[in-house]
Amino acid sequence: MPRKIIVHLGLHKTATTSLQKFLQANTGKFLQRGVRYIPLQRVRNEITPLFCSLDKSRRQKLTNFLQEIDKETVLFSDENLIGAPIDIIRGEFYSFARNRVEAFCEDMKDARITLFLTLRDPHLFLSSMYSEYLRHKDFIRFDQFLCGFDVLGFSYWKTFGWLRNLPSNTSVHVIPFEAAAGGGVVRIAREIIVEACGSDSDINPAAFPAQKSRSAYSAEELDLAEEIARRADPATVKFFLKALDGHDKRFGTTRFLPLPASVSEKLSECYQSDLLEFAKASPSHSPGRS
Repeated sequence: MPRKIIVHLGLHKTATTSLQKFLQANTGKFLQRGVRYIPLQRVRNEITPLFCSLDKSRRQKLTNFLQEIDKETVLFSDENLIGAPIDIIRGEFYSFARNRVEAFCEDMKDARITLFLTLRDPHLFLSSMYSEYLRHKDFIRFDQFLCGFDVLGFSYWKTFGWLRNLPSNTSVHVIPFEAAAGGGVVRIAREIIVEACGSDSDINPAAFPAQKSRSAYSAEELDLAEEIARRADPATVKFFLKALDGHDKRFGTTRFLPLPASVSEKLSECYQSDLLEFAKASPSHSPGRS
């Protein structure tokens, strides 16, 4: 078993795709420091299905997989480890995350585990998750996407507060997506690099790509998507959105902000409270830690 296992859990829509590409681009430098970065496609094929399973025999396969890696440190990232955008339409929010993470920490009790979790202002997170949902499923309106979800009851602390009670072999870094809140994508990259390689690594976190890989759709794009769904059918919209993503045909300048201003403001206030709760829980959970 590697001595150290570093897992970037997401969340979705917090520059995860760009981060994964950045980490993979530095695979050679990680290897020089005794760190094996596992590329996303391999994680999705060989780790995520086992990580998400509560079947002991399948989890043992994950233990065996990690034991075969001949480096002192293993690093991998997949936002699907703890949930998916479809959870929201079911009225849930990463509801299986706790069981999955706790089982993983128990199985890997002989290693030192570091978990990274990035949080994002909820009203922007929800609208971005809607865009991600549409990339994979038939078109529905935003109000249908949230119809069974308790928006006003949204709380990261309610969802992830259990992170403070993980075993002693596990540390957690909770980092805001917003630079103004003491986080930002460069800080996320920097903390992962420092955890994996130490503070003297020659991997430059400032080289993290500024361009978004899978940004949320604009209001204009979604207006047209809804019109296509009305005139053709909901399934056809996926072809339209894939064309926008795949052929660099994105358009529109209006940010899609579908929630009422009063709801967005309440969610943002709750977000600030949640960040304070994580900060109080433990220094290793602190969103403001540098």
